[in-house]
Amino acid sequence: MADKHISSARKIFFKGDQDSHLAESLRVLRTNIHFMEEKENRVVVFTSTIPKEGKSTIAANYAMSVAISGEKVLLVDCDIRRPRAHSSFGIEIDHGMGSVLLGDKKVEDVILKGIEENLDILPSKHLSQNVTELFLGNKMKHLLKGLREQYDLIVLDTPPLTVATDAVILSEYSDGVVYVCGYDMVSKKELVQAKKMLDRAQANIYGTVVNKIDKRGYSYGNYGYYNNNYSYYEEYIKGEK
Repeated sequence: MADKHISSARKIFFKGDQDSHLAESLRVLRTNIHFMEEKENRVVVFTSTIPKEGKSTIAANYAMSVAISGEKVLLVDCDIRRPRAHSSFGIEIDHGMGSVLLGDKKVEDVILKGIEENLDILPSKHLSQNVTELFLGNKMKHLLKGLREQYDLIVLDTPPLTVATDAVILSEYSDGVVYVCGYDMVSKKELVQAKKMLDRAQANIYGTVVNKIDKRGYSYGNYGYYNNNYSYYEEYIKGEK
């Protein structure tokens, strides 16, 4: 595969900024999911309600954080309508998972090996038609079954629920779902409707990640207290006095 590097589209905190408060938040997420249930070869779905809530950034950084801990991780870009997981690591691709599900390519010929230590990526190329149908039936189920045998963790980066039902379908093949919610970006009605979709599929929701919180937006109550001590927290994790 003729891959070439491009500029990264989103921040990977664990590549060079491992002492930031954001990296520490990812460690908390990693720990919480680890203790959700004792299970090997886990498949975890990441989804959100609407675009631009930071779902793909959280998924990529979570995958990276687990890889750094020594586990073998595969990040799978299931957002075929708007695939970007590979660009997080500055990679261009010629083929994606759609080619595997359509029978045009073997999965081992599409997986990007050794993007980082212990981290591989199964990327996607843009498709605009019959995308959801690719995840129905046995092809995706069998693909994930085979990949489980090769990886300690598989992270599925899926489209927002208001865009497509792909996350609902893929939750059937996963062990749990992490729901990313951009702060003050989604209405209660949208959140309730999206959760109903996952509940109908009997998805195992691990929890919700509240993302894109601007500390400068806090100005009252306990949030104001948090805001006043935020700089101290950053200094603490960096070992500064």
